[in-house]
Amino acid sequence: MKNKLIITLSFLFFLSISADENEIKQKIEQILPTGAEIESIEPSKFPGIYKVFYGDLQPIYVSNDGSYFIYGDMFEITSNQILNLTDIEISTKRKELLSELDSSKYISFPSDNQKYTVTVFTDVECGYCRKLHKEISEYNKLGISINYAAFPRSGIGSNAFTKMVGAWCSNNPQKAITSLKKGDDLNLDFCDTQPIAKHYAIGKKIGITGTPAIITSNGNLLPGYVPPEELLELLKS
Repeated sequence: MKNKLIITLSFLFFLSISADENEIKQKIEQILPTGAEIESIEPSKFPGIYKVFYGDLQPIYVSNDGSYFIYGDMFEITSNQILNLTDIEISTKRKELLSELDSSKYISFPSDNQKYTVTVFTDVECGYCRKLHKEISEYNKLGISINYAAFPRSGIGSNAFTKMVGAWCSNNPQKAITSLKKGDDLNLDFCDTQPIAKHYAIGKKIGITGTPAIITSNGNLLPGYVPPEELLELLKS
C-alpha cells in the first residue's frame, strides 16, 4: 500500500510538472526574439519558479503559469553566505558547452606540477594574447596548465583564422602558434581535421567577444589578460 501511494504521488507530481511546462512554453514563446527556441524548462531552487533556457547562457525565471517572468539574478541565502544562483547556472552552461569540444584538439602547454587547468580562447593577432603567451612558462611554473582554443576575433575566413588553421594543422602546433604570436610569417598547410570553426562557434555561444578569454575548470569566465600570480590567486579562491 505504501509503495502504491508513493508511485501515485510521484505520478501526480510528474503530471503537475508537465502541465506547468506546457503552460510556460505557450506563453514564453510569444515573447522570445525571432529565431530563438526554448531549449529546456526546469524547476529552479525557488519554489514555484522555473528556469527557462532559450539559447542564452542566462535563463529567464518564470512563474508556474507562465504569466510572470524575471530576467536577472536569483540569490540563495544560506547559513553563512549569499549564493548567486544565476552565476552558478551560467558557469554550468559554459562547462556544458566547453565539453562539446574535443580536448585532444587543443594546443596545450601543460605544467609539470599541474594544480589547475584553464582553457584560453586566443587569437594569434591579439596583443594581450601575445603577452600572455610570452609568460606561458610562468603560468606553468605556478602549476597552471594552458589549453588553447581558437577564437579569431575577425571571424571565419579572416587572416587570423587562416593562420590558426595552419597552426592547428602543423606537425608541431606548439612551435607554430608560438612563432605566429611572435609575428613570424609561416608557410602552413590546411587540413580537414582543423577545429577552428567549431572553437569559434562554441566561443560565441559561451559569450566570448574578445581575447584572451580564460575559462576556469568550474566554468568561470575571466575576460582579458590576467598576470600569472593574479590568475593563481583567482584559481585558489
